[in-house]
Amino acid sequence: MYNQLLDTFKLVAEEGSFTKAAHKLYLTHTAVRKQINQLENLLETKLFIRDTTGVSLTTAGQILYTETLKLMNYSAEIVSRVQAASDIGTKEIRVGSSNLYPCHIFMDLWDQIRNQMPNWLLKVVTVNKDRYRLSQLGRDYDFIVGPYDSFPLESKYAFQQIGTYRFTLAVPRTNHLANNESLSLSDLAGMPLMVMKKGTSLINDQIRQTIIDKYPKIDIIDVPSHYDIQTFNQCASTGSILLSLECWDRVHPEIKNIKLTDHFELPYGLTYLKADQLANDYVTQLKSVLSNDH
Repeated sequence: MYNQLLDTFKLVAEEGSFTKAAHKLYLTHTAVRKQINQLENLLETKLFIRDTTGVSLTTAGQILYTETLKLMNYSAEIVSRVQAASDIGTKEIRVGSSNLYPCHIFMDLWDQIRNQMPNWLLKVVTVNKDRYRLSQLGRDYDFIVGPYDSFPLESKYAFQQIGTYRFTLAVPRTNHLANNESLSLSDLAGMPLMVMKKGTSLINDQIRQTIIDKYPKIDIIDVPSHYDIQTFNQCASTGSILLSLECWDRVHPEIKNIKLTDHFELPYGLTYLKADQLANDYVTQLKSVLSNDH
């Protein structure tokens, strides 16, 4: 639960003074000081450095101040969503979106069916860190649109497929192969190829095994299981080719996304928490509308 002592803490931190904060809170200096002491005792750490000129935040206090701002914003978001849901039965669903995991492909579908789901309102929310996008589900947004593979997701997450993406090759423009419009795995003999590390994606593991069995001269380089912009920066800076997807066509200016003639596909769609009832309700109605349209 939100602790109202944080309101006093935030104001003292911003005013740099117990007295100034007390004036704005219509409290006595002593009452404000007692509230801060109570919060410090609760957290078992000092939050302020006290001197004759006022107060300043300790390292722990700086962390708490940053997290308090986030908590206050999230609390306001909760109130907004509850109020929105109470208006004529409207329910708000939040879609995470970023440069690597954009929601526009789902929005194209939504434009076609939105009139059949008038009780739903979609809100687009920025995904701050692509690598940790799944950990933000249910907190910052209700679902995210993007590629999906079943290895790590089966127990905690649910997935509603919308379509499939073709695998491609992200080739640095400094590489002579960037002049091609299409490439096959056989063209990569003797070259480094960045591939998602083993054990995180069934389909990526199948491609890896195909390379090992049929194209042993390709030098496989393991990369983290969740691509983010640093993955593409590494591709561009090292000159290594990256196993990519067609949806990442213009992610990096120094990389050309080239069609892979070896046909591999990865499903894409909505990923959400199984425990998120709002997301489940939305997907249930979405599936019903889509089935009626076909």
